[in-house]
Amino acid sequence: MKKTIILLIFASHFLIQAQNDITVGNTTLSVQTLISNLDIPWEILYGPDDMIWTTERKGIVSRIDANTGAKQVVLDHTSIVSQISESGMLGMALHPDFTNSPDVFLAYTYSGTNGTKERIVKFSFDGVNLVNEVVLIDDIQGNTTHVGCRLFILPDMTMIASTGDAQNPQTAQNMQSLSGKILRMNLDGSIPFDNPDPSSYVYSFGHRNVQGIASGPNGKIYLSEHGASTDDEFQVLEENRNYGWPSVEGFCDESGENTFCEENNVKEPLTVWTPTIAPSDILFYENPGFPEFHNKMLLTVLKDKKIIALELNTSGDSFIEEFHYLTEEFGRLRDICIGPNKEIYLATNGNSWTNTSPNTHKLIKLTPPILGMNASLGNDKLVIGPNPVNSSLQIKDSKKIVKVELYNQLGALILNRKTNSTALHLDLKLLSKGVYILKCTYETDKIKYRKIVKEL
Repeated sequence: MKKTIILLIFASHFLIQAQNDITVGNTTLSVQTLISNLDIPWEILYGPDDMIWTTERKGIVSRIDANTGAKQVVLDHTSIVSQISESGMLGMALHPDFTNSPDVFLAYTYSGTNGTKERIVKFSFDGVNLVNEVVLIDDIQGNTTHVGCRLFILPDMTMIASTGDAQNPQTAQNMQSLSGKILRMNLDGSIPFDNPDPSSYVYSFGHRNVQGIASGPNGKIYLSEHGASTDDEFQVLEENRNYGWPSVEGFCDESGENTFCEENNVKEPLTVWTPTIAPSDILFYENPGFPEFHNKMLLTVLKDKKIIALELNTSGDSFIEEFHYLTEEFGRLRDICIGPNKEIYLATNGNSWTNTSPNTHKLIKLTPPILGMNASLGNDKLVIGPNPVNSSLQIKDSKKIVKVELYNQLGALILNRKTNSTALHLDLKLLSKGVYILKCTYETDKIKYRKIVKEL
């Protein structure tokens, strides 16, 4: 069972006791080191059991208590996994209906007869250990670097997986190779009938080394990808598209690249970084109590040791701006996941890619404010009523209100209305029963909050 969310109206009043506080922009976060001495954590996922599921590159899968940091190893595959340089136990995904189908999907490298190989597998969780390994895809060409491999389950219950070019760039354009691709499979390992080629796992191609996959609120799937010496990329995934590598790096902005792009239907990135920053995982974050991150894609960065918050347009198909936070605060940031109270968990990977000291590989918990309900409102003149409300909510103040917003208890925006008045009403007849947060913004940029209880 997920823990009860404690909500506050004044975001700045909500902090969980932790080791220390830091400031991101104008927002104060509490910081807690959940656990140290991890062996290069690669994937972290917040599970429905309120545990942080974690892969460690040497071949370990664990469940880590999201509050105490207590660790339970559920799989030790160190005798099978080949971990050299950037290879090892990598991506992981949990079945969306984990309570009824406790399946765990993993990607790892191993030593094959012709060098390093990569496979994608499925385990069942029996409550204590991962058991009954089933190989979904095997014998993918791997290497010590450029192996991907992020896993992501789509809403249609198929799964995509990224593979790197395995240090052989030309394989990214070879449709007979599974390297340098985004692969799509059914959860039993079969090929979906509606893949671009129904006899192939290949969903998109021309990739160098995708290490981040995430969905946005618009339903689009986004990728982060490592470039060579230039042009790390942030992309939208589209079916059967060529992403250009190795003939194109970044945008189609050079003479040779332009020709290749026109002839091969190349999909350009939304934005690029030169010099390279080493982008890792990405996710979409919503929490009005943390405006620096709210409604943005968050990208964990390895070489430049930071989080980049990416702002996109409403449709999610155009890049607007980026904001850099937590630079050099925790070292290399490999992965990120979000808990039910909008807390943020970060997997750190030391201060350099060759640093294997376990003390530098940690799981960090950041607790930001969230909008909620039990804080003192102070002496202001904002009046609302009736509350509880059935249909129409009246709002009055002595100052002009320029915008009203309504959020549910998890911070999702339900209503957004611009105004320029000291009095207005909101028609809430169709709003579901429950507790909501009203946010009023004024001409002076002052903000006031109220708890709203909606009855039937």
